[in-house]
Amino acid sequence: MKRAIYIILILLTAASQVMMAAPAKKNSKNSKSSKSSAKEWKGATRNLHHVAFWGGGGYSGLMNNYDNSKFVGGGGGLLGVGYEYRYDNFILDAGAELRMFTSLDKVTFPMPYDVAMMGDGYNQTKHYTIADPLKENHVVGQVMVPLMLGGRWDTWYLMAGAKVGYTVLGNYSQKGSYSTSITDYNAYDPEWTNMLAHGVENDLPYTAKGKTGYGLDVAVSAEIGVNINGLLGKEWNERNNARKHPLHMRAAVFADYGIVSMGQSPEGAMAMVDEQNLTMRSLHCSDWARGGLNSLLVGVKFTALLQMNKPQKPKPAKPAMVLFVTDSATNQGIGAAAVEITPLQGKKPRTTRRVTNAKGVMIAKIASGPYDLKLSHPDYITTTRTYDHGEWGDTLSMSLTPRPDFRLYVRDAKTDAMLAADVQFINTNDKKTVASVQTDSITGYASQRLPLNMPLRIRIKAADHVTYAETIEDIGGEKTYRLEPIEKKRPIVMRNLSFATNKATILPESEPELQNLYNLLIEHPEIRIRITGHTDNVGSDRFNQSLSEQRANSVRHELIRRGIAPERLEAEGKGRTEPVATNDTEEGRAQNRRVEFVIL
Repeated sequence: MKRAIYIILILLTAASQVMMAAPAKKNSKNSKSSKSSAKEWKGATRNLHHVAFWGGGGYSGLMNNYDNSKFVGGGGGLLGVGYEYRYDNFILDAGAELRMFTSLDKVTFPMPYDVAMMGDGYNQTKHYTIADPLKENHVVGQVMVPLMLGGRWDTWYLMAGAKVGYTVLGNYSQKGSYSTSITDYNAYDPEWTNMLAHGVENDLPYTAKGKTGYGLDVAVSAEIGVNINGLLGKEWNERNNARKHPLHMRAAVFADYGIVSMGQSPEGAMAMVDEQNLTMRSLHCSDWARGGLNSLLVGVKFTALLQMNKPQKPKPAKPAMVLFVTDSATNQGIGAAAVEITPLQGKKPRTTRRVTNAKGVMIAKIASGPYDLKLSHPDYITTTRTYDHGEWGDTLSMSLTPRPDFRLYVRDAKTDAMLAADVQFINTNDKKTVASVQTDSITGYASQRLPLNMPLRIRIKAADHVTYAETIEDIGGEKTYRLEPIEKKRPIVMRNLSFATNKATILPESEPELQNLYNLLIEHPEIRIRITGHTDNVGSDRFNQSLSEQRANSVRHELIRRGIAPERLEAEGKGRTEPVATNDTEEGRAQNRRVEFVIL
């Protein structure tokens, strides 16, 4: 592994030094011509499609860290065809590649292999000693699918990526020699029965070949090189670019380093002997094959590319719009303001969206023409403007008005003292709380910035007081709320309770008021109330008495429907007998038409 990394680094470093040194001939006669041709060759480079052909060769091998073996390597090469996409300096390559390479290992055998031979009248051991080293050569063929990304400039380029493939060819051959000897534990003559072993020596050649099963190979790959077209001069490039499919050429050094999986498990000892024969299996298929097996191919590469389409020239630069967004009150820049720029021309106008920086500045490059500008920020009122963007660019200034705060005071309705109260602002559509605040216990004051374009209801709750709720009409207004204390026999007017004209039908806008009374009864299960209806003096006494009773009972029945026990609720009507204001004006009569309750 380390050896492969060293080789890759050495090749890439050497190549980069060569390319950095190449354009250094500033005093050369061809210096001016070379620069000119490079510019001509560069041209417009966006969205280019190529058919690519490449080939290369160099040093190769199946690297291993097996015991008793020494990796030597060999030679290899590759051929490929594929597709290359180029956008400005960016390039992407994909295709199919055939790789062939050889690899040599030298294998040593530290001990001889023994076979016992016993029979009638003899007792012998046959020894096989394998000469060092045994050479094992592998020939490997792989089909790879490379995916490479990189950059390309006038005179040089580089790419890196991965290759995934499968080994379709794996052959091995062995060459070496071995010697045999025999130790005889019986004497040829009775007088020699106790003699030591005697040997019979033979030097024999050994050759073998077979197939090896390799599987998947996943490799990392890198290459760096020069674009040959940029070195061929202006005239050649002009003729080449005039063709229907211009030819581009490049040369590089490359390095592939992969991890090879074995298609079969180790089968046992590398060497096997019997009385007559010595046989060996491949090193990579024996039980000596412990650890990883890595493929390596480094060398030089030549690539030819046929350009399939005419290059798209870069679009002309769009004029810039510089926008300053400021606070209308302080004239300070507003950061994080959302800017929407929508063209007023074209079949499918496409909105450009930007955000101002901390100083309130936004820069956008857009085509000249009329636009709608929309500025928005959570703390400001949204504003819009129609604007005609010039072909040389423009600088604009727009201001946003701060969104107003809703201000409120909470007092005791009986003593007029300031109250500390919990205030909730509720979205009337989904009944969710969007904001909450607490009034000051000394001043009774609080303020809250509320969302725009949202129907809201305020709910105010203070200790020992009846909870109050109503719809908010003006989110920038100021209002004082008076909460009724919870005490017996004190009439409490349901001010936001509405009925159909001359009927006892409760209108939908009365929901907050009904909910307030319901909450009071739920939060204080010990209390009972009496609900009383009142009318103005329009109509007969009999009609007004009946209407007041019906309206009081409508409120009682609604509370029962919501789950309040009937025995906690009384209802009565007073007609027009107890006015609280004059009946000579419409305003006074509106005050007299009321429903109130008392705690019993």
